[in-house]
Amino acid sequence: MAAQQREPVVVVGASMAGLLAARALVEQGTPVTVIDRDDLPLAATPRARVPQGRQLHILLSAGLEQLRAWFPGIEEELQHLGAARVDGFGAWIHQGGAYRARGELGRPGLSLTRPLLEQVVRQRVAALPGVSIEAGATVERVEVTGRRVTGVVVDGHVRATELVVDASGRSSGLAHELARDGVLDPPVTHVGIDIGYVSFFLRRSPGDFEGDVAIVIGNPGTFRSGAALPVEGDRWNVMLSGVHGDAPPSTAEGVAAFARSLSSPTIAQLIEHCTRVSDIESYRFPSSRRRHYERVTELPGGLVTVGDAACSFDPVYGQGMTSAALQAAALGRAVARVGLSAPDLPKRFHRHAARIIDAPWRIAVGGDFGHPETVGPRPLGTTRLNGYTARVIQAAHASLPVARVFNRVLQLEDPPLALFRPDVVARVLTASRHSPAVTGAAVQHPRVGPLPPCPDLPH
Repeated sequence: MAAQQREPVVVVGASMAGLLAARALVEQGTPVTVIDRDDLPLAATPRARVPQGRQLHILLSAGLEQLRAWFPGIEEELQHLGAARVDGFGAWIHQGGAYRARGELGRPGLSLTRPLLEQVVRQRVAALPGVSIEAGATVERVEVTGRRVTGVVVDGHVRATELVVDASGRSSGLAHELARDGVLDPPVTHVGIDIGYVSFFLRRSPGDFEGDVAIVIGNPGTFRSGAALPVEGDRWNVMLSGVHGDAPPSTAEGVAAFARSLSSPTIAQLIEHCTRVSDIESYRFPSSRRRHYERVTELPGGLVTVGDAACSFDPVYGQGMTSAALQAAALGRAVARVGLSAPDLPKRFHRHAARIIDAPWRIAVGGDFGHPETVGPRPLGTTRLNGYTARVIQAAHASLPVARVFNRVLQLEDPPLALFRPDVVARVLTASRHSPAVTGAAVQHPRVGPLPPCPDLPH
């Protein structure tokens, strides 16, 4: 098969990770071709080969900030299409026996479905000079010459390239092929959580709920969790999850019973109050998995890996898209420093990417090891960190400043070390004693449904 054309960059996969990698690279003046095996939809609908696309997705603050920088006006465009603006004043987050303090927790975010976000980002990327998106084409394998990836084979034809970006997802065929052939076989960490979850939509109307966001986190506790977020189309996107075989049922009766078992009644009350307007979609996630490219002594030139193909997290934490955006930005910076053809580009990039992945990995995996059945390599200091995090959760019930720092860490705006600043530790130790979970004070749950009628005034 003779090479038919030469392209500077081929991105495998039009996922969020692939699209954002293309955006970061074209900023360096590099033409990019994005290839995806799916026939990409024109409308904001889930893709058949992306089953998790039907589930609830969250774009964290750090990811939204990166999108604002890359795509001016995208926030306003998404809001025009129905994305809901959310902030800390309207967020009812129940964890550890009470609700987090509500108030100014940071810059407001957007709540929307993954298909809508992906559609708008794809349109923005496709409109960039130098970007080409090819749908319905399969990258069968990569071409390797010596210790360098020199091209891809697409539907039987060789296409030479300076750089291949593998953004083909958790089940990356390229990663499996390279490992099988002994070209690139990085150490892999698996942390078994066996999470099962369901998502569906409810009709959303004014007065449904005394707030904008309802999240119930059963860690520590039963590890049963739920969330209801406003999304486009005047809908609530509801998710329920459990771990290690405790998956929520996919029937209406089973969903209602599972929701009633959560530590806050809010999600169950919303399900009872609102009309369901979609099927109940289920998904299973066996383990968090991280490929440690940063630990490989000699990485082949001409290939980097981003997004879920590098690391897929427990999805309950909502970190995947934001981590992919930060990795894409790091790739753009690495190419700006050393160029596409530099032999050490993969090593430089993956060292930076590893530092980006470390924070969400520690948050998700550390939390998962709160369950006794979770298996896999336990990060050093996890038990002690989880003990302190429990105090942080309690302190966040009573202290808005602690809740604000905790939120910034969870939103990947600040590293976990921010929770260990002396001023934060002092607040945590003091405020945690005032949590309703510690004092036994009654917890006021948000109102769901219309206000009760006013009682008649005495004559």
